[in-house]
Amino acid sequence: MKKWIKLITITSVILCISIVTALAVQAEYTHVQPFYLSFTGNVKEIEKTGEVITKIFLENEEGSQAYFMFNENTYFADDMQIEEGDRITGYYESDKPMILIYPPQYTICIVTPVYEDGFVKADKFDSDLTSRDGQLRINISEDTEILWENNTEINWIKKPTLEEVEKVLSNRQMLVYYDVTTKSIPAQTTPNRIVVLSQQTEDKPVIFVNDVELETPNVYISETGTVMIPVRVISEALGYEVKWNGDEREVTVGNDISFVVGENNYLSNETYISLEDATSLKDGSTYVPLNFFKKVMNIDNLSVVGSKIIINALP
Repeated sequence: MKKWIKLITITSVILCISIVTALAVQAEYTHVQPFYLSFTGNVKEIEKTGEVITKIFLENEEGSQAYFMFNENTYFADDMQIEEGDRITGYYESDKPMILIYPPQYTICIVTPVYEDGFVKADKFDSDLTSRDGQLRINISEDTEILWENNTEINWIKKPTLEEVEKVLSNRQMLVYYDVTTKSIPAQTTPNRIVVLSQQTEDKPVIFVNDVELETPNVYISETGTVMIPVRVISEALGYEVKWNGDEREVTVGNDISFVVGENNYLSNETYISLEDATSLKDGSTYVPLNFFKKVMNIDNLSVVGSKIIINALP
């Protein structure tokens, strides 16, 4: 009887070890889906509402069929025009629930031509610029073209460093065009072109003062290319009192700084400082060049990261 108990105990231990090992191996090889899945096929039929494509029927080389459903948010790469007979690729979100019918109906987020040269990857990239499926990591260079989904360049407040570019691109859905990769895991590449699939309206300039996001009038770019930001709301967030003299059109910041609207000379501690642009009055708010806070108010901890203006200082 004791031998049987001992045998059962040993067998149970071996079985437990086997199960744990199997689970560990399974976890190690768990496949993480990309943010987008895709289907490539030849266009057989096109349905339109007016002049707008709303539905396409496709068939691939293996005979599998699918419907592409389009809406106002679908991104058409390279402003492509789709005709019957074209070979195209449609990308749809992998996590979205789907109706189990055949042929399947995919709500398409991105549609591209089938390119003869190079490769294209649509996915969400993390803070290390690695795709969600872990298959591709991108390295940005000075030659990488970066566009918004409407094919306009990103509206950088100033020319960014490569580190700033990488930070802005992190945790975004992107369409990445590239030629060659390393043989590592993940494969690494320096893309020729990147299309950022987030809406540009989500990336309007935002001002942070002492780590607090401000509700401010819109930042704007002057005709000479200078970034102009509202002086009152930022100065008050920094702890300075701001006064307005309507007769003289003069603004006073704290006890030692003043300037006249429309002029580019700024008085700071009884010394005049000239900046690249004059102050302006726009929609009831007084604007100064971004450099005002650095050169006139002597705030060294001022940085621009993508569309974020970050000012950290105390009066």
